[in-house]
Amino acid sequence: MTFPRSAQNVVFVLLTGLGWGLLGPASKVLYAAEPGVFDGVTVSVARAAWALPIFLFALVLAWRIDPPRLDAKRWTAVVAAGLVFGLVVSVVFTIAAQYTSVAHISFLIGVSPVTNTAVAALVFRTALHRRQWTALVLGVIGVSLLAATHSSDKSAFLGDVLMIVWLAAFAAYACLLRIVGTRMNGVMTMALVGSISMAVLLVPGLALGKGTAIAHVADTMPIGWWFFGEFVLGSTLIAQTTYAAAVRRLGVSVATIGAEYTALAVGVAMSLALHEAWTPLTVTGGLVLCSALAATFAPIPWLGTREGVAPAA
Repeated sequence: MTFPRSAQNVVFVLLTGLGWGLLGPASKVLYAAEPGVFDGVTVSVARAAWALPIFLFALVLAWRIDPPRLDAKRWTAVVAAGLVFGLVVSVVFTIAAQYTSVAHISFLIGVSPVTNTAVAALVFRTALHRRQWTALVLGVIGVSLLAATHSSDKSAFLGDVLMIVWLAAFAAYACLLRIVGTRMNGVMTMALVGSISMAVLLVPGLALGKGTAIAHVADTMPIGWWFFGEFVLGSTLIAQTTYAAAVRRLGVSVATIGAEYTALAVGVAMSLALHEAWTPLTVTGGLVLCSALAATFAPIPWLGTREGVAPAA
């Protein structure tokens, strides 16, 4: 039985959002379980150690079936995407999760369609219309409100700042995937990008003595479930592959919007399940960021472009 292309797109978006939305809570579980073993860097290195063999196996199979045929520009984009994901996106997120709350992580992840659209407009030289400018202004206000909630807590404020760095790196990563385009199938793209990203993280991580968590990822059943189920499979293998496929089919903006709404909902639900404290500024900032996300695609006449919707980046 063959699923319609539209149904496949929905599945890709939902799986991506689920993988992203559970990453913050998974990080919190590991840090709380063994504080002396798991931290942002050691968890990233452990993920690279366990995910790299899987990516390499997928790369060998994909290469035998359909070798990539790329020009120099797209090969450069593939390598750059691997470097950005491995050295920045992966590490910065897990370090940020040490300091800030799951709620803040979720809301800041939720604003990524806005930052992705803005960065894509610069990279691909497309105009930002009223809709995108409105979303961008709301995004800046929302991020500022969230940061203000942690103004007296230097560690938590650092976590929020690192998530802003993550937003910039993730926007660059999304644009690089778009440059690679449809010249390669999604499996080959993510096998290549994944192999590069995990290798460039694992080698220096081991050299710096940050591989201490590799042997402890199955110390208890909850640690094993969260690490292998979310860090290795959910966020690294599945979400990367489905996001690459969604970007190729739907464009950066549409793919990211759908995935981020899912991730935002999952993250907020997990924050409440973990009984995190929400301040009035957290609620206000979160609502503003949700408004920024809605402004990127909601059918609001005043925000409409000539086509009636925001152009896909």
